[in-house]
Amino acid sequence: MNEIWTEKFRPKSLSDILGQTENIEKLKGFVRARDVPHLIFSGPAGTGKTTAAMALAIELYGDSWKENFLELNASNNRGINVIRGHEDREGKDTGLVSVKDYARLKPSNDLGFKIIFLDEADQLTGDAQAALRRTMEVYSSSTR
Repeated sequence: MNEIWTEKFRPKSLSDILGQTENIEKLKGFVRARDVPHLIFSGPAGTGKTTAAMALAIELYGDSWKENFLELNASNNRGINVIRGHEDREGKDTGLVSVKDYARLKPSNDLGFKIIFLDEADQLTGDAQAALRRTMEVYSSSTR
């Protein structure tokens, strides 16, 4: 498979991530406890937020991490449809996965929860943020 360089050599475990020692140790503690609260990763671009989230998922779920981890870039889809559902103006399903649809799915792992990673979540509209909050409250037992 032809991967771009940054993906090919992206750290696959929390121990492979250099820097951010205190934050990585906290994430390792969640792995040991086999439980993860809702988290906000904040910092400048290129500091490893996405890499850390993926490594956390890999360590929690092993080979099935992709089935238990949804990554959405909120700067591409800023509106409420990224949270509630994806229908066009005529009510037709666009085929895109929404946060709410994914949160509704039963976890396919023994931990009992899956992870949704919203990259650039600060770009969500106010309505989308309100819908996200409600979705987090309703599905907190099965989705982080």
